[in-house]
Amino acid sequence: MKLSTKTRYGLRALLYMAERYDGERAVPVGEIAKEQHVSEKYLEQLFIRLRRKNIIASVRGAQGGYMLQKHPREVTVATVVDALEGDITFADCLSGGGCRNKGSCATHDLWSRLKESIDDILEDTTLWDLVNKSGNGAKESPRTANG
Repeated sequence: MKLSTKTRYGLRALLYMAERYDGERAVPVGEIAKEQHVSEKYLEQLFIRLRRKNIIASVRGAQGGYMLQKHPREVTVATVVDALEGDITFADCLSGGGCRNKGSCATHDLWSRLKESIDDILEDTTLWDLVNKSGNGAKESPRTANG
């Protein structure tokens, strides 16, 4: 399974915003598109989904753009993936429809454990974690330290 460009590009855009997060300044979509080498139109489509899930907000006006609705510490990668990709499923038997071979399938438990492990990692990882692991910014400051 491979995550779509929606999730990969959307996460990159959010990380760019997280690196610059101060709780006040909106980041212009054109700036994000240019820096991340992604079409502005494509980002706008992704941002519609992210706004619907209250991950980002749009700001109108001369200083307009987009900003995270919450501190990067409070935005999990799981939330982003869910907003852009939906539920990650490795096998049909793990989706809502179930599987009639569940009791006799040798691989059902494997797919179930794999999904659970990935879900746990995505839920335990925030934008803040990724920005700080990359060494690219979002240094602790009094203004952003408490949200």
